[in-house]
Amino acid sequence: MRPAGPHGPVQSPSSPSMLVRLEGRQHVLALQRRRFWRELGFAAAMLAADALTVAVVFVVLAQLPIPVGEAQREFVTFLLPATPQALLRRIGSLVFCLAATRSYSTSNMGSQSGRIALAIVLGVVLPRWPELLAASVVGRTLLLGAVVVALLVALVAQRRAMAVALQSYDPRRLDQERTLLVGVRKQIDTFLAEHVDRTMDPPAVYVLEPDWPGDQQEGWHKLYEEVHRSKSDAIILVGPFTDEALQNVLIAGSAAGCRVFGLRRRPLREMNNPTLIRRGEGPISLLSSPALLGWQLVAKRTLDVAGAVAGLVLFAPILALCAIAVKLTSPGAILFRQRRVGLGGETFEMLKLRTMVRDADARAAEVQSVNVYGDPRLFKADADPRVTPIGRFLRRSSLDELPQLWNVLRGEMSLVGPRPPLPREVDRYRIRHYVRFEVAPGITGPWQVSGRNEIRDFETIVDLEQRYIAGWTVWRDLGLLLRTIPAVLSMRGAL
Repeated sequence: MRPAGPHGPVQSPSSPSMLVRLEGRQHVLALQRRRFWRELGFAAAMLAADALTVAVVFVVLAQLPIPVGEAQREFVTFLLPATPQALLRRIGSLVFCLAATRSYSTSNMGSQSGRIALAIVLGVVLPRWPELLAASVVGRTLLLGAVVVALLVALVAQRRAMAVALQSYDPRRLDQERTLLVGVRKQIDTFLAEHVDRTMDPPAVYVLEPDWPGDQQEGWHKLYEEVHRSKSDAIILVGPFTDEALQNVLIAGSAAGCRVFGLRRRPLREMNNPTLIRRGEGPISLLSSPALLGWQLVAKRTLDVAGAVAGLVLFAPILALCAIAVKLTSPGAILFRQRRVGLGGETFEMLKLRTMVRDADARAAEVQSVNVYGDPRLFKADADPRVTPIGRFLRRSSLDELPQLWNVLRGEMSLVGPRPPLPREVDRYRIRHYVRFEVAPGITGPWQVSGRNEIRDFETIVDLEQRYIAGWTVWRDLGLLLRTIPAVLSMRGAL
């Protein structure tokens, strides 16, 4: 999205309460760090336990008096490694297969029997499958079956034991000590009496007043402060809610980095989310969750830093030539700095190569009536007279956005994500549009590769970005980056 205003900082929005809803995101980084380290520690404990279990099984089986003929020695040696080096290779192979079959993907490790069995087949059975038919088929099959059964029983039993032992550390478990109950006092008291484990610390409570959020600034501040104070990573909605309150809590929880659950009441069953979790005797639904968690944040940030460094080095000569062209063809600064709204509603100073004349501010009235979008939440003027000749080329080629690689390196932007809007545009947003601030804004994104300015409906743009956020993967980011290349070279949809 191109700037429509002057070549200077844009002031904060005139309605601060529009961004107060997003201030919980200021606390989310601390919550995400806690969750990441909890995930890392939990995964490390499970990996170590699996490796130890596999080692014990092989060591014990190697001590058993198994009659081995000369023709079977190589086969048995493979199944039951006799040297430390061979044992380490076998442990590494099986742990890799366990990870490849996603047996670490959920918190309920006790329910991973099928994936564990598949990992054992891949790591133990498949490499020696042809040899089963070579000679001594019955003996080899029995021996191989005994190893598979021993590994499966031991790993499943160990997983169940570890799931119980580490349940309070499981980052994805709905833990009452990391849960905030939000709702009406009477219903909260009933929930506490019926569903809370008295042997554990009780969940935190935030009682909604009948007119909540009332004054938006005060109401949202109190909810965010309670999430931060209680260090909660989950919210359970208890009791009846007005549509406005329900929608506000969902947005607040997501912005604060929390999963939001609701009791299985009739209005909530109609929401488009089938996830059902049973806690005690009360089934609840997962209504919303943060966009990126734990390792996803690390993976995206790693990709951003690597890409920004590579881009700054690779495009340094081109950036230098563009800067010289800007300086020589029109008076004014080389870089254009503008306040934009980023992750969690926090504003930052976005960098671009200057593409407008120095007195663009004084001439802003010339283009106010020719917005090609016809929507004040987006702005672009076709054939803007304030754009310089070199600026028009820089815009169409997107070279003016190269300085934003520095924003990416600083953590204010990402290589891929929603485009950062102006504060005055955010003043006109509705609640559903705040999904754009669930991730860091990007240099490119689904809107850009889908036609850029050819897509002029704001709701369509938000839908594109919402689908991107909900289905984020590293591969999707890489795919969008690759699709950006032909989109930029063709200058399709550029103004």
